[in-house]
Amino acid sequence: MNSSNFMGSQKFKNRLLKMFKNKKFNMVILATLIVGIIIGGGLRLGYNQMLKHQRDTLAYNVSFGNKDIGIVRNKEAVTSIVKSIEEELSSDYNIEVVINQSFKFEKVHAEENELTKLIKVENNIKSKLTYNVVAYGIEVKGNTLALLKTEKLANKLLEEIKKPYIEMANEEGAKLKEVKIVEDVDIVKREVPFSKVEKYDEVLKYIRKGTTEEKTHVVKKGESFWSIAHKYNITVEDLIKANIDKDSEIIQPGDKLSLVVPKPFLTVATYEEKKYIEKVPYETKYEKTASLYNDELRVKRSGTPGKKEVVAKVEKQNGIEVAKEILKQTLISQPVAQIKIKGTKEPPPTIGTGRFMRPTSGRLTSRYGPRWGGFHYGVDLASRIGTPIKAADGGVVTFAGWKSSYGYMVEIDHGGGFKTRYAHCSKIYVKKGERVYKDKTIAAVGNTGRSTGPHVHFEVLKYDKNKNPYSYIGKKYR
Repeated sequence: MNSSNFMGSQKFKNRLLKMFKNKKFNMVILATLIVGIIIGGGLRLGYNQMLKHQRDTLAYNVSFGNKDIGIVRNKEAVTSIVKSIEEELSSDYNIEVVINQSFKFEKVHAEENELTKLIKVENNIKSKLTYNVVAYGIEVKGNTLALLKTEKLANKLLEEIKKPYIEMANEEGAKLKEVKIVEDVDIVKREVPFSKVEKYDEVLKYIRKGTTEEKTHVVKKGESFWSIAHKYNITVEDLIKANIDKDSEIIQPGDKLSLVVPKPFLTVATYEEKKYIEKVPYETKYEKTASLYNDELRVKRSGTPGKKEVVAKVEKQNGIEVAKEILKQTLISQPVAQIKIKGTKEPPPTIGTGRFMRPTSGRLTSRYGPRWGGFHYGVDLASRIGTPIKAADGGVVTFAGWKSSYGYMVEIDHGGGFKTRYAHCSKIYVKKGERVYKDKTIAAVGNTGRSTGPHVHFEVLKYDKNKNPYSYIGKKYR
């Protein structure tokens, strides 16, 4: 450092010392500092007060869609109001209600007198809200069968669906091993409009009824319209309507019947162990006799079925048996064989002889002519059910089957304009178009149709006009 610079610096220091020793200067400096402190403090205080005011006036403008609900100090006020409304609606409808809470909250600043009163906020929400209820759907493969108020009701309904089949098993004396719904059923919680929630009793009826489906049933031996209708849980009337081309009184094994059967939306499977008595079929033995024609058979001794106790495992679906496994069989009694005798004698020609015979044994119970305010077009010959009915003469069978009030009936054309009829039969042994000879067994005495007891109603017709049979029996008619 050169001497001139040093000297300049020293002079500056001396001036500063002289200034600080000056009292007036010091007072100016002190005043400046105090003013600075006061101004700085005031600014800070104002800033803090501004922040406090902003915090104290913070509020929310609440809207729902494009509609204003009001201004509130905090969001919790709206949440509390919504919860209160939900509880009120849930109580009114007796079901859990869920309000659509798509509210928008926009920050604003508002004084106390600018806030919306909570009662008005509540009324505004009520006037603009939309809501659903909590329901429980019974679903199968994603399809909702019904919506109920509670999960408890949904479970109760599924148990109620099983109940009739449990009772059926108990009534039949079966040991119920298991009962279940075949389909995979889910109970799913849903939020839906209240109008979609269904009444329990109506849902139960709807699911049980289900829809209908078409089936074909192949008739088995011993079945009737009644037994088939009972098996499929339909009425005989509905079965007849579905098979108008069939005679409900005459069905044969192998016949096919159309069925329109109920198909519930849910399938209840029961697995049962059943104990029951079953008949053991008897065999039939044959003997020959020259006293009968070779196309005739007579029962010499009736067969008697045996009995056995069967224990079986049975699977049913909606009350209809679909599978059976025999677990045990115990023989109770042996069957007794049936014995039939078959004729060996050559039958006479199937042409009319021109002389009628009495068609069956038995007493005359009603004559030809006026009867009970009407007219009786034949004679009634009473006999036990099953007694053979013979052809009064040879001819061609023109009718064999059910005919209204006649019941089961056979009609034979003997030629020359003569016909005979045999009504109220229990069985028919001939068919239409068959040629028969005189004295051939064509049917058995019965009590079918409009009948007051076992008998054969016998008619003789000439050119389709009824004649008194006793004017022709045993006499030459052509």
